[in-house]
Amino acid sequence: MSEWVKEYWIKALFASIISVCGIWGKKKINRLECKYKEQEAVRLGVQALLKNEIYKQYSEWMEKGYCPIHARENIQNMYERYHNLGENGVMTDLVKKIFELPTEKEKENE
Repeated sequence: MSEWVKEYWIKALFASIISVCGIWGKKKINRLECKYKEQEAVRLGVQALLKNEIYKQYSEWMEKGYCPIHARENIQNMYERYHNLGENGVMTDLVKKIFELPTEKEKENE
């Protein structure tokens, strides 16, 4: 009888250890998945905000017909961050058009 108890206690102990490890691993994976989804949502949100601001800057400076150096630096900085988040496309074209503008307002002939 004691042999039988030893044999099944050892099996039960190992089964319990494996079950606990499996449950712990599953919880860890779930936490990592949640963190990844949260990080991806933040990345997409920042990307959307940068895209919106670059577009606003584009509209403003194209309407004015020039883009001063300080504004160009700001736009370049935003574009680099936007691009590093994995996007470019249309924004690349808009930034190029902004940089083709003169840096100073044309003086009106009197």
